[in-house]
This record gives sequence, C-alpha cells and structure tokens, in this order.
Amino acid sequence: MSKTDWFRRTTWTNADREDFNARLNRSRGAGSKARYLRIQAGHLADAGEHAAAIELLDRLFTEFPQRIELAQAHVQSAESMANLGQIEAAIEEYRSALQAERDFPNVRTNAWLDFGWLVVERNLTEYYDEVSQVLQEFREEGGLKFPTIEYRYAAIQALLADHRGEKARAEVFAQQALAEASRDHSGLQYHPTVGLVGSERNTFANRLRTLAGS
Repeated sequence: MSKTDWFRRTTWTNADREDFNARLNRSRGAGSKARYLRIQAGHLADAGEHAAAIELLDRLFTEFPQRIELAQAHVQSAESMANLGQIEAAIEEYRSALQAERDFPNVRTNAWLDFGWLVVERNLTEYYDEVSQVLQEFREEGGLKFPTIEYRYAAIQALLADHRGEKARAEVFAQQALAEASRDHSGLQYHPTVGLVGSERNTFANRLRTLAGS
C-alpha cells in the first residue's frame, strides 16, 4: 500500500477500519489527522459507503475540529446524509458549513448552492426564505464563474421567484440557467470542459423551459 492509499480506500471492512485507525494514530498533528479523515470520508462516500463516511466526519468534528477542514467536512456530511434520506440532518450540516465559512472566510465551499439545490429539488418550501438569504449573503461578484455554478444559482433563483409569483424574475433567471446549461466551454484556455453543466441540467429542465417561455 502506498503512502496515500491508506486514506483513500473505497472499502470499509473491519480490517480496513483497523488499519486506517492504526495509521491515523501514528500520523502527526491534528491538522493532518483531520485532513486524512475528511479525504477518506470522501472516497467512501464516492463508493456509496455513506454511513462510514459520516462516522469518520463525526470523528473529525469531535476529535480534530481544525477550522480549515470544517466547512468542507460539513458539506460532505450533508451530502452523505441526503443520500441516506436524512434530509433534516443534511440541512443542519449545510447550516454548519455556512457558519464555518462565516467564522473562517479563508475557506469557501459550494455549501451556499448545495443547500439551495437540495431545498428546491425536494420542494421544501419552508426553507425558501432562508435559501434566498444565503444566496444573497454568499454570492460573490466578479471573477471567473464556471457554467455549473452560474447554472445552479440561476436555476435556484428562478424556482424561488416562481414560488413567490414573480413571473418576470423567474423568466429572466430561467433563461440565464438554460444559457449556462448550453455552454460548451468553461472560459479556461487549457481546461475548456472544466465546470460545464452535466446531468444536473435534467433535474429541472422542463420547469426551466416553461418558466423561460421556451
């Protein structure tokens, strides 16, 4: 096993867990331990081992709460909880991620969009006002924005506006979302396909086309 394979496992047998814990205990520094826990949790989540991923992230929060890792760790925890159908818990994790960014703004994640996406995807209208506030707070103007970021932002805004009965605003944002979904270049010369809108375009495709008047 290479120096990095031990915290990038895609299985979580008893032997995997024991070996990981032994290596974690031998590693130096709380920052390194937190990073190894978060990275390993990410690989397990990608492999569908969401309960194991949450277990490791909970260890990070309780044993090695390094502020540089907290926001992304809470995002990962939220994603795994949502995959397990634990929606209320996932929302709390997104809130924790956003608070971690407020406390330590040097680290930025996509929690502000992921939270909104979860809420509108599941039509959790009781959280729509909170989503609107989060979008306003964390939206950063200027700089390069990838199509997938702009798409999600516009799509969420379109659906929020439609819920409020703001048809003109919903139409504008829906048109923006569809435009971003149709882009075939990221704007980066050497990485033209990075950040393009993928299968997520299918989630609200019909609703956005209707709102856009297409």
